[in-house]
Order: sequence, then structure tokens, then C-alpha cells
Amino acid sequence: MQHATVVHREKSNRGRLVAFGALTLVEIFLTSYAFNFPTGLPEWINPVTIAKASAQAALVALGVLVLIAWPTRERIANAWSSAMRDYNWRASVVVNLALFAALLAATVAFSELVARSASPPWHWFALYCLLLLATASSLATLAAPLSFWRGLVRDMPTQIATAAISGILLIVAGRLALESWSSLAGWTLHAAHWILSLYETDVLLDVGRSILGAGDFHVRVLKECSGYEGIGLVTAFLAFYCWLMRRQLRFPHALLLIVIGIVVSWTLNALRIALLISVGRHVSPQVALDGFHSQAGWIAFLGIAIGLMAVSIWCPFFRAEPKRLVSAARPANSLMLALLVPFMALMATSIVASLFAPHDHWLYFLKVAAVGGAVWYFRGVYASLPIALSPVALAVGAGIGLAWVLTDPGNDGGTELAAWIATLPAWLAALWLVCRGIGTVMLVPVAEELAFRGYLQRILISRDFERIAPGHFTWLSFVLTSLLFGLTHQRWMEAAIAGALYALLVYRTNRLSDAILAHAASNAVIFVWAVAAHQWTLL
Repeated sequence: MQHATVVHREKSNRGRLVAFGALTLVEIFLTSYAFNFPTGLPEWINPVTIAKASAQAALVALGVLVLIAWPTRERIANAWSSAMRDYNWRASVVVNLALFAALLAATVAFSELVARSASPPWHWFALYCLLLLATASSLATLAAPLSFWRGLVRDMPTQIATAAISGILLIVAGRLALESWSSLAGWTLHAAHWILSLYETDVLLDVGRSILGAGDFHVRVLKECSGYEGIGLVTAFLAFYCWLMRRQLRFPHALLLIVIGIVVSWTLNALRIALLISVGRHVSPQVALDGFHSQAGWIAFLGIAIGLMAVSIWCPFFRAEPKRLVSAARPANSLMLALLVPFMALMATSIVASLFAPHDHWLYFLKVAAVGGAVWYFRGVYASLPIALSPVALAVGAGIGLAWVLTDPGNDGGTELAAWIATLPAWLAALWLVCRGIGTVMLVPVAEELAFRGYLQRILISRDFERIAPGHFTWLSFVLTSLLFGLTHQRWMEAAIAGALYALLVYRTNRLSDAILAHAASNAVIFVWAVAAHQWTLL
């Protein structure tokens, strides 16, 4: 009886935590949507900018705190469970909803007032910020009582202060990096101009208007596409990597990786701009602007990230324990490779194909060859996994596919594909569709399910993921894997729901094959409908 009570209490606490997360997201979204109006003031004294930056800093600080406190997560979880044992949170719900309703009304009223008045009463803005802070505090009391938060502040003052300072510094650094484009644009453009001058003729540079070109092809390099976003991504990634591998890396030597990453990222950004000009001049302006422009940055980021991780493993200057790392770096874990390599092949060929957009359809053959080759190479590993033909998995997958078809927004995204197919001879169009069907129905489900449900869902539970059964459930691995799966698709919300359903099939039977089968059934329904109805937006 006592055990049943404990289980019921744990389920109730988890339900409250999920409800808290959902309510937090809804309130942040609605407030952000309403709190969006021009002021005409400089950003450094703009209350709207300051309020949004403060909220962003708080969210970043929360993420940093989670990373810092991760080693003590069990102790914090036990303290939270103890605090929630006799906590009645209904009053907190009422207070939060009342404060949020007042905040939303104040936001709308303040927005209209600013839009109408030439000199808005900014002195009332302090009261508005107090209301915002009170609403945020009431949200915190939904997650746990005040006694828990007081104990957390008492036990982790240094970690909380570090997280708060990190959140502020990261937001400030991000804004300075974005605004620094105006002063650093000359350096980047001069570097790209120098690279172009090595092999191009008729090179044009107008630093004042940020225009660079060669021959009859010129582009204006704006700060949004200048490549400084890549520098930020590389810096954040390498900082996280150094923290994650802090026991294996040698400090402060490892911090040099971040400096190297920034320098290489800036250099490759200048090279990317120069190559974009050359592609636009000699190959196709459309390919340069639609394909190369967006994908070259991601290729550079992946190359820098993977390259510097490899350097940190193999170079003794960065290693803390050379012998153990050298042996660990050998590709001995065949299961991990078997689960990840097909998905890596899928992502790599997708990025390469995107470089040639909108003429990337032919390169789908490359995707099928790469993923198919990876699956064939590891066929011995897959043969050791339990496999069964599940009618339930087929039915669930078919239902997901039908729902995907019915919720298709029906935009014009398939017009270009339809026009391209219409230009092909019948036999060549049929060959391409067969190849697309093999990739969509057979290979993509295998690659994605092995990576997300086979590897990621277990590595989030334990680094020793091989010892974790595929059907082992935790809320973190379930939610995070489903969301990440959704973010790899254009219709991310529908894909996240589909990913969650695939995961539930694995939890039900402890077999990865059920998720793969359901995913294949979903894609088969989508592919057959797309071809039969000529609804090319589905492909």
C-alpha cells in the first residue's frame, strides 16, 4: 500500500512538472508576442530591448545552471521530491493565472499607449517590470515551494551567481558580436577581396556599401549573413565541449581550442564569401544564393567542430590522459558506429546536395548510395538486434502517415519539383521516383530511428548506453529526443509528435524494429499519396 502511494506521488509530481513546463512556454510565447512595439529610442536606453534581453539572459542562465548542477542532479531531485511531498500548489496556480492575466492586459495597454503617444510614460515601465518579475516568481512557485528555492540558493550560491553572470555576459557578447559587424566588415570584406583577387579578374569592392563582386555578379554582405553567427555557434559549441570533456582535457591548454575555432571560423567566413562570388559568376547566381549561401556556413561549422574535437583527442598538447584517450579514440564501439553512421551519411549528403539548390534533385541518388552503403556495411550488427513484424507498429505508422498527409499546409513548395519532373522523359522520371521511394521508405527510417531511438534516447540516460535497454523510459530522454527529431524536419511540431509515437512503440516492445517499421509505414503512405495525387509538397 505504501509503495503504491509513493508511485502515485511520483506520477503526480511528474505531471505537475510537465504542466509547469507547458504553462511556462505558453506564458512566455504570449507575452513575447504581445510585447513587440517600436519605441524610436536607442537600444541602450530602450526599455523594450532591456526587458527582452533580461528575459533572454535569465533563460541562458537557467541553461548554464542546469549544466553546472548536472553532477548533483540526484541530490537536487531528492530535495525537490521531499519539498513536493505535502505541497498544495493550487493557490500558486490561481495567483499565477491572475498575475499573468494582469501582465497580458498591461502589455497590450502599454503597447497601444506607446504606439499612440509621442512621449510615452516610461516612468510606469518600472511598475510593469515589477509585474513581470512577480509573474515569473509565481511560475517558480508552481515548480516547487519557496522552501525548495531558499534551500537551493543557500546550498548553491556560487553556482547560481556563476550562471547569472554567464547569462548576462553571453547575451551582451552576442549583441556586441552582432553590432561589431559594422566595424569589422572592412576586415572581412578586404580578406574576401584578397582571396578573390588571387584567381578572379574584374573584382569589385565597395566597403561603404558592403558590396563585393567579380565580373557581372555582385552581392551586398549584410550583418545577418556575414558569418558572425557561425563564430558564435563555434564558440558556444567548443565551450560546451570543453566543459563536457573537462576530465579528459588539459587546462588551460584546452581553452586554446576556442580561440582557434574563432580564428578558423572568421577565415572560412571570408573564404565562403569569396567562393559564393565565384559560384555566382561562373556556375549560377541561383545556386550561389539559394544553395551555397545557406549551406556553406553549416559545412564550415561542422568541419570546425569535428576537426577540433579530433585534434583535442589526438594531440598530446590538449590531452589530460594520453594513453586512455588514444585507446578510447579507436573505433572499437561497433554498435555506436552502426547506430550513428547511416544518419551521419544522410545529413552529410543532404548538406552537400543543398549546395546545388535548386538543382539538387539529381543528387538524391548520392544520398541513397551513401546511406545504403552504410547500412550494408553494418548489416552484421543489425542482424543481432531483435526484429519482429508488428501489426500494431504498421497500424500506428500508417495512421501517422495519413495524419501527415491531411495536415499538409499545401504551399507552393512542390511547384519547382513538379516542373522539374515534368521535364524528364517518362523512364527517367520513373527511375528517379523509384530511387526516391527507396530512400524515403526504406533508408531514411532506418537511419533516423537508429540515431534517435537507438542511440540518442539511451545516451541521454547513461554514457554506458549499450547497457541501457531500448525500452528504458525516462522523461528527459523521451521529451528531448522527440523534440530534436522534430527540429530536423520542416514541420517540426508534427514531426515531434510522430517521434514521440515511434518512441512509445519502442517502450512497448523494447524493439527498435517497431519504430523503424512504423516510420517506414508512415513514409510509405506519404510517398504513395504524393506520387498518386501529385502532391509534391509532401516530398
